[in-house]
Amino acid sequence: MYRLLYLFLLLSLQAKAQQPRLVLPIGHSSSIRSFHLYPDGKKVVTASFDHFAKIWDAQTGMLLMDLKGHTDWVNTVNISPDGKKILTASSDHTAKIWDAESGILLIDLKGHSKGVQSASFSPDGKRIITVSDDQTVKVWNTATGICLKSIEGDWEFIKSAYFTKDGNRIMTDFLNGDSKVWDAYTYALLKDIKFQTNGGIISALSFDGGKAVWILPDSPAKIWDTRKEKVLVTLKGDSDLSFFRFSPDGKKVLGGSWNSMAKIWDVETGNLLAELKGPSQKIRLTDFYTDGKKVVTGHGDSTLKLWNVQTGKLMADLKTGNDLINTVSFSNDGKKIIAVADDNSLKIWDSQNGLLLNIIKGNLTNANNYSAFSPDAKTVALSTDNYIIRNWDIYAVDLRSCMTGHEKWIHSVSFSGDGTKIVTSSEDRTAKVWEAESGKLLYNLTGHNIEVMTASFSGDGKKIITASNDNTAKCWDAQTGSLLFTIGYGLGINLVKASFSHDGEKIVASPGDNTAKILDAQNGVLLQEFKEEEGIAIFSAAFSPDDKKIVTRASDGVTRIWDLKTGANLVKLEGSIQWTVDEMPYFLPDGDRVIACCSDSTIRAWDVQTGQIVLQLKNYYGLNFEAKLFPFSKKIIARGSDDIARVWDLKTGASFCELRGHTSKLISMSISPDEKIIVTTSEDKTLKVWNTASCELVYTLIYIDNNSFLVQLPSGYYQTTPAAVKLLHYVTKDLKVISFEQLDIKYNRPDKVLEAIGNTDTALMKSYRKAWEKRIKKLGIDTTAFRDGYSVPEADFVNRDSIDYEQKTGTLRLHIKGVDSTYQLDRFNVWVNESPLFGQRGIRIRKKNSNTLDTTISIVLSQGENRIECSITNVNGTESYRMPLYVKYTPVVKQKEMTRFIGIGIDQFKESNYNLQYSSKDIRDLAVKLKEKYKDNITIDTLFNENVTTEKVKVLKEKLKQTTVNDKVIISYSGHGLLSKEYDYYLSTYAVNFSKPEENGLPYDELESLLDSIPARKKLLLIDACHSGEVDKEEGIAMQKMADSLGLSKGIDLGNTAATTQHVGLKNSFELMQSLFVNVGKSTGATIISAAAGNQFALERGDLKNGVFTYSLLEAMNNNPTIKISELKKIVGERVEQLTNGLQKPTSRNENIAVDWSL
Repeated sequence: MYRLLYLFLLLSLQAKAQQPRLVLPIGHSSSIRSFHLYPDGKKVVTASFDHFAKIWDAQTGMLLMDLKGHTDWVNTVNISPDGKKILTASSDHTAKIWDAESGILLIDLKGHSKGVQSASFSPDGKRIITVSDDQTVKVWNTATGICLKSIEGDWEFIKSAYFTKDGNRIMTDFLNGDSKVWDAYTYALLKDIKFQTNGGIISALSFDGGKAVWILPDSPAKIWDTRKEKVLVTLKGDSDLSFFRFSPDGKKVLGGSWNSMAKIWDVETGNLLAELKGPSQKIRLTDFYTDGKKVVTGHGDSTLKLWNVQTGKLMADLKTGNDLINTVSFSNDGKKIIAVADDNSLKIWDSQNGLLLNIIKGNLTNANNYSAFSPDAKTVALSTDNYIIRNWDIYAVDLRSCMTGHEKWIHSVSFSGDGTKIVTSSEDRTAKVWEAESGKLLYNLTGHNIEVMTASFSGDGKKIITASNDNTAKCWDAQTGSLLFTIGYGLGINLVKASFSHDGEKIVASPGDNTAKILDAQNGVLLQEFKEEEGIAIFSAAFSPDDKKIVTRASDGVTRIWDLKTGANLVKLEGSIQWTVDEMPYFLPDGDRVIACCSDSTIRAWDVQTGQIVLQLKNYYGLNFEAKLFPFSKKIIARGSDDIARVWDLKTGASFCELRGHTSKLISMSISPDEKIIVTTSEDKTLKVWNTASCELVYTLIYIDNNSFLVQLPSGYYQTTPAAVKLLHYVTKDLKVISFEQLDIKYNRPDKVLEAIGNTDTALMKSYRKAWEKRIKKLGIDTTAFRDGYSVPEADFVNRDSIDYEQKTGTLRLHIKGVDSTYQLDRFNVWVNESPLFGQRGIRIRKKNSNTLDTTISIVLSQGENRIECSITNVNGTESYRMPLYVKYTPVVKQKEMTRFIGIGIDQFKESNYNLQYSSKDIRDLAVKLKEKYKDNITIDTLFNENVTTEKVKVLKEKLKQTTVNDKVIISYSGHGLLSKEYDYYLSTYAVNFSKPEENGLPYDELESLLDSIPARKKLLLIDACHSGEVDKEEGIAMQKMADSLGLSKGIDLGNTAATTQHVGLKNSFELMQSLFVNVGKSTGATIISAAAGNQFALERGDLKNGVFTYSLLEAMNNNPTIKISELKKIVGERVEQLTNGLQKPTSRNENIAVDWSL
């Protein structure tokens, strides 16, 4: 598992306010500081170092919204008692109030002069209290945001402040252990409680401040009345406990020690109530439930334990996945336990039984860190924080190559002058040379003893220079990877920098002493040396564009320009100042100015002749900022510590434009060699491509894994890989999730993406558009609904909020209401785990001639999690958005799950010249394998040869209607796949007319309909036949019989030999549709895996004694006793391609996106 970097990206569509937002869940990018569960337990909000708070669905783990606005760490997050407001406190000196249902910022609480460490509501929610590093406590009016009182005093290091449970007092705690009690209305100081009291110390304070645990040396702990300053009771049986904690009601106190001991006492009597026995490691964390009857403890061995306070018995060991827990607490209703783990995930358990309910972490992705353009400006090489380099085609929106091999952080990326190679340097002590187009590793440059900080090619591409923190630089032959020479001085101060002259003949090196050295690039011989005074180190040196000068910066802040011919110091730059750590001074392209980032938060430019400052750009806060020169125009792009890149005109000092759009601090900026494109990367894990002339955003790129990505235009249209699609969802303005595929149909438009970014391949764009049009037609979508402002029907479960996630009974009543403001309704449907309960067509209501629906139904739940959706469709075919409702049904006794296997195999035909060899054996072998796996929990029905008729296949539907919602149904067909003259798809029966398959052939739809409207929800259809991947009638794909040396083909040559001419590298638009989009047809909820694509033949191989597809299925099942359907599809697909040398490629007609069950 990767270490957690939770970041979540919320990509807003530019449409009307009610338009759902596309959401890509990729988690926080830094540590989670705080969390709070909504009062109803259905959502949770988290706060992080990454400047964001985020709202998540607590039951599904889906991210609902980013709360954007803070510019520094978000330290705490709280929710008002009525659940309507969210309160965040940040190191940016503010606290903010947000609407909990919409995520809209309501009020900015400004007034603190330093970071706000915490903020919380009063019990009635009408006031807010904040604590700041400015050592003040402020009380605010929640409704108006007006500061009611600033509590100040002569103190240091205030730790926290909060209202007592009755709201009448305010408690302030300090790092030295002292506490103060204030009147919550007059703000008068009521009590000053000292950590060191009467010879002892205060170890814990009750929530109302009235009682404390008082510890004296060599004496049992005592309960101390803080108001009367007297001992109330001694804790009986106390033995060397190091910390204590009161229960929320103040009636119990828990004591623990670092040696794993824990005890619970009654506060009134001092009697020992329970001893928590069993922890094997020291207790790090504790939390009581509000009623004081349960307590959870966190231990040094990464365990969490739930205890009964009355008996001291262990109720449950909470599974943490061996991740150390940093924070733990109960939900307000006590039904859940929530914790932040060391891997930065949020884990939620059921406090009744200790079961892990959910892990909230977003989907892992990797930030794009450093970037470099190819010389032709068409691709950009990107390093990532998982040590991968991607070569991304800017205009084709495609991954050219992916380079893996580094084992630690990549420090630099650089192209060769001809663009054919890429060199990278890394913390793993190596530099590597790659072939840019293929990503193939050419050479591993080893020899440095510490991380390699930089690597770059000479101008002619023949050499590479690397610089390392081992205080050496090395020159390498770029053609062979062999080491030419080492530049090393043994100073041991880790400051070596080295670079080639522009003509590639010299190297300038700054070894970290008081010299800059010029060396011969052919042999490393020292040619020249420039010196500062002893004790002053030269940190960097760079050549001028004409290679006649160098500029150096030194440790005393002085910058000089030197003449290479004479060795003379030509000029000392006026007002020189310390540079930022990574930014050396550079010459502008025409050589008349030098520019650098300075530690006083300025960017300065000097005249090379006079040394005078000619330009100064201010307010680049912090040391972590940089500037990049444009290749030939006098402009720079600069980034500071915020999320904005700014372009400046170096002639006038005027701001050319600002690039706004990232939501976290920028990491890098790159300018294309032709200056048409700017690329920025950010801690928000996105890459953004900008038009230099207009400074407008062209598109945003997000990578999900090595090969899966999403590219989105500002207009909301996007192009994405099928794997990334499965992670996307849409969220409405009131934070409800709707089914992704409905809006994917509108916005997944590769043709519009290519057009918007200026791609010139019109044939490719035309093919993409045709593929989208075919998808629309196949789904029967009314595209009128895509117009902005067009009314879409609305439907939902009106009793949604009253339905608990945890269900104890197997049926659920759903109250469905729907309305269309314009058109009458045609039908409605309900889905459970993507299986339509009322068939693909749903329940027809057209005859009611109504614009509304109001109905109540009862459904049977599957054991485990149920994703339930409903929708209405109007008479124009426009469907309402589906908003999933998730419930989990856990029966008292686990329900029996049966598997129903139906096998249809046919290799003997009435027309015997079309006989096959292994189709019947395919089915028998599958039946044997499944029987071996499921034993008595499977029912098998088979049809072979002369028994394969359309009528007998239809009869099987009655048997499938006897299944239950927990059952699995697997249907497998092996035989001929046939296309009619009209390109309708048929499966062979015994008496099929091979010349006219519509006579006695089994229509594909009849086979798939077996899976429609049956109780079972886990459904798999396997088709080992030709053309089973589906073909397109409109394309009129030319089918040719494949004569293959590997064996016989299942299928018939229909005599259509007209070949289609296609653009190089393109598929026909129907196949392109299937590769671009996940859902391309109305579904029965089944996953359908086909042996071959629509224009391919399924093959048999004599040495395998099976069809290649079935052989691969059996092999996968043998090698994987338990296998997910998605894994089966992937493994079988790769294996079939391997066995047929790429001539046969299995495809999916449909797949269940939401539910992935095990075979």
